[in-house]
Amino acid sequence: MLAVVAALLGGVIAIYRPPGAQMESNVQHFAAGVVIAAVAAELLPDVHDRAPLVVVVGFAIGVATMLGIHRLSKLIEKRNIGGSFAGAAGLLITVGIDMLIDGVLIGVTFLTEAATGVLIAVALAIEVLFLGVAGVVALPSGVTTLRKLAVPAAFGLLLTTGVTLGVLALDGVTGAPIAIILAFGSAALLYLVTEELLVKAQKVPETPVSTTLFFLGFLSIFLLDMIH
Repeated sequence: MLAVVAALLGGVIAIYRPPGAQMESNVQHFAAGVVIAAVAAELLPDVHDRAPLVVVVGFAIGVATMLGIHRLSKLIEKRNIGGSFAGAAGLLITVGIDMLIDGVLIGVTFLTEAATGVLIAVALAIEVLFLGVAGVVALPSGVTTLRKLAVPAAFGLLLTTGVTLGVLALDGVTGAPIAIILAFGSAALLYLVTEELLVKAQKVPETPVSTTLFFLGFLSIFLLDMIH
């Protein structure tokens, strides 16, 4: 629910108090640090001692999936599918699929270890907060407030669906399937950081504040891990 609320909050912020370019960059840096730390401190150690082949397969599937989603979004923009919504459609589809993946990952990590699930939920909630903002900001001008609010609501629904699917389908499952999903999730999150968050963050000049926020985000997850 933390991630769902973050998605809705991000959408509401984007509607009523849209952030400036520098503020967006600062949030992106912080979110990138949080997600990288969550992957490094929680997900990767969980897959490190598992069968190497299984982990490689999971990573490969994760990278291929994210590349496919990226290609799909570019195709939608190139062919102007959706008319005036074409520019936003690619991003919305990409974010929507990412929300579903994040939901499954939250569900699976809670099944494997509750403490890990809490940290992943917190990390992804920060990421999702930014994605909720990005989804609404990408909409063309003239879109009604109700339709704008429908975007973060849909994101929240996809997150909830992902968590539900992850818990119902994988409760009691151990071994290779869990290892593949954790490796898949790690690859998907690292792709999101390197190809989405940090790429977009670099569109405005780098500042000491934004760089510091990246490391603060990274450090915050390690501190949470120590508390647990």
